[in-house]
Amino acid sequence: MGRIIEEIYVWRLPVRLYHWVNAFSIAVLLGTGLYIAYPVLAAPSGEAVFHHGIATWRGVHFAVAFVFIANFLFRMYYALMARDDQYARFGGFQPWKPSWWGKPFKEQMAAYLFLRKGEPDYVGHNPVAALTHFLFIFCGSVFMIASGLAMYGENNPGGLSETLFGWMLPLFGGSCNLRFAHHLMAWIFPFYILVHLYAVFRHDIVDRSSVTSSIITGYKHKVENEAAL
Repeated sequence: MGRIIEEIYVWRLPVRLYHWVNAFSIAVLLGTGLYIAYPVLAAPSGEAVFHHGIATWRGVHFAVAFVFIANFLFRMYYALMARDDQYARFGGFQPWKPSWWGKPFKEQMAAYLFLRKGEPDYVGHNPVAALTHFLFIFCGSVFMIASGLAMYGENNPGGLSETLFGWMLPLFGGSCNLRFAHHLMAWIFPFYILVHLYAVFRHDIVDRSSVTSSIITGYKHKVENEAAL
């Protein structure tokens, strides 16, 4: 029994760049955000005026947050404008259609849960992955960006951030509640990362499609068994 391996160029450079910039940004934002919320280092000795510990962490958090925002907007722009890149667009994601939740979705979910043998064959994102990315990455990012800019606007009343996103403060009942929601929502990203890594490594093991390396090279491998003559 031989094997036929077909290379398919799935993830173009803009998508791969977005992925790694997003991964780096999320890691830094989580680390700095958790430290800002719960400082773990001992308080410095001497006059506070000569120490800028939290200010430095906040500065890094704010700087990387704007990188995260710019990267997110770039990805949305590319998804809308890259008409010749079918795998970067969201046309296949149609959860409002009953048919979208039909056999393909159920089969993929059953495969992830080890309830069926074999793996449905998708070149781009499968339906379960598409839904997961939408809920965690798109919706999660939108909320984190909006709530973060609302709190950032408190530093400059009447500024652009406060004008565009200040409405979130009264909506959540004040800065304290919004800050808590922002920190709570941040925990969806570590959870998503665990689910994402499980799915990626599982695909590599089960269907040998080189999903892990595809986000570096852009190429997935379609492997088929060839009967011996």
